[in-house]
This record gives sequence, C-alpha cells and structure tokens, in this order.
Amino acid sequence: MKTAETSPSVNRPLDDQSGITLVELLVVLIVIAIVAGLALMQRGSANEQFQRQNVARELKVAFERARFDSVKRRAQPAASPSPETRATVVVDTSSYSLTTYTVDSAGVSTPNTQTTDTSGQNVVMEGNGSITLPYTIYYNQRGEAVDLSGNSISPSFYVCNATCSSPSTSTANLIIVTPTGTVNLLSGSSSVPNFNAPTITSNSNTNTINNTARLP
Repeated sequence: MKTAETSPSVNRPLDDQSGITLVELLVVLIVIAIVAGLALMQRGSANEQFQRQNVARELKVAFERARFDSVKRRAQPAASPSPETRATVVVDTSSYSLTTYTVDSAGVSTPNTQTTDTSGQNVVMEGNGSITLPYTIYYNQRGEAVDLSGNSISPSFYVCNATCSSPSTSTANLIIVTPTGTVNLLSGSSSVPNFNAPTITSNSNTNTINNTARLP
C-alpha cells in the first residue's frame, strides 16, 4: 500500500518570504508626515513674506502718489478761508490711508481717501525711532515731506510679519521717506541714514525773469 507524498510547498520554510512589519510601516509614515510638515511650513513662510513685501511696495506707491498729486496741483496748507489741499498718507499699525484731491472746473478741491487694511494679511506697521503711530505725512507743492505746520520731516516705518519686535531681512521691510519726498524701500535689517532738510532759496523782488524764456 502506497503512502501519499507530502507536497513540497506545504513544508516550505517561511524564513525566505518577503514583506514589511508594522513597525517599519509606522516609521515610513512618520517620515512622510515630517517631510510634508516641513514643506507646508516653508510654503507658509514664503506666502507670509510675499504678502508683507506686497504691502510694503503698495505703501511706497501710496507715498509716491501723494507726492505727485501735491506737486501737480501745487497744493497749499489750510489758511482761512482756503481749506487744506496737501495730499497726505496716514500710517497706522494695521492700515494706511492715502488722501489726494480732485479739482473741478470751478477750482474747488474735493478730497479722495483710500484706506488699505493689512490686518487680514497678518502684516503690521510700526514707526521707527521716535515715530508714533498713527502718523500723518503731508506733501507740499514742491513734493517735500512735511508735518501739519510745514516743517520738514524724514519718518521711517517698519512693515512686518505679525510683529516688529525683532525686524530682520526675512521678517520685515523698512520704508524711509526723505525730506525731499522720495521713498526708499529696504530690508528690515537696514539702518536709516541721516538726511538733511532741503535748502530753499527764494528769489527777491529785485530779480528779473525773462518772460520770453520757454521750454522746448
């Protein structure tokens, strides 16, 4: 009587079978989670820097628009009975406002104010040095930056991500308004140079001007 032969596959040892253990799977998942988290953090940081730089550029443009508007209209300070017509920029901690003027056919100036809120972008502003916000910059008819009384000023402001406690190249921008009215946009780690007030020379009544001179 013959006995049944045992199939070789039944007695095959299990040591040579391939696969992964639960511990190995957990290690791979943890590594993937860490890499994904770092990628999201870097992307979030890049987006925040882009938003802050965009706000800084737009604030710089607001200063330049105010300066151009006052020069174009030869704006004058308030003097009874004439109202204030100098273009202004008001900088606050989480917003800034640009005021320009429209002159109608009768010569009446109407103010137009545009306010930009930066709180939703996690961007804040802070005055540099002794500058306390809110702060108003006026532009006279020569395009110079002055205060309400017409005195020459040179304020500077930080535009920062979340806080300006430690402004740096990666977290802040520095905006400098010179006495002549020009605007500089620098990194947050930059230092502010000293600017002298512009020298104004007035022609005396004895000077004669050739009224036939003209620009080509």
